[in-house]
Amino acid sequence: MNKQEETKELLEIIKNGDKNSFDKLVSLHEKDVYRVCHRFFNNEEDALDATQEVFIKVYRYLDKFEERSSFTTWLYRIAANTCLTIAENKKKEKEGLLQTMISWWNSFYQPTPEEIVLDGENRVINHKIVTDNIAKIPEIYRIPLILKDMEGMSLDKISEVLDVPLGTVKSRLNRGRAMLHDKIVARGN
Repeated sequence: MNKQEETKELLEIIKNGDKNSFDKLVSLHEKDVYRVCHRFFNNEEDALDATQEVFIKVYRYLDKFEERSSFTTWLYRIAANTCLTIAENKKKEKEGLLQTMISWWNSFYQPTPEEIVLDGENRVINHKIVTDNIAKIPEIYRIPLILKDMEGMSLDKISEVLDVPLGTVKSRLNRGRAMLHDKIVARGN
């Protein structure tokens, strides 16, 4: 049974009154939610708090899930909104992403022959540059970057997750990429 089928089965069991099966649902999806939260905050403590908050909301509002979209889309929407809310409540910029954005970064950065030789070292340096600068991008642009460039999510799916029009997703993604590029270039890297 694949993850989607297992999720659907668990949802049916939970909605029929077996709240003990909620733990199984959490176990099935917690790594995905944690990964998105960690990429948003680049901080284990904040990511764990956000992940916990996401599943509290899922538990609280599961009876309102109407299955107009997939559970995963609904879950990612809650995760994205939770991350944004936590960031707004803290009123400070977060450190950014932990996972690499090297493939995206390489579209802006052409290594020299010396850097190719030192590829392993440069990947670490490039990752650090991207990680340091992604935190300086406002959250509204950071989430689409995470979902598209890190999670590989389609633009249509991001539109569903964020509950905004496709054009808005494209605009935010392009603006976020441009902001990241400008920050990296301004830094002289």
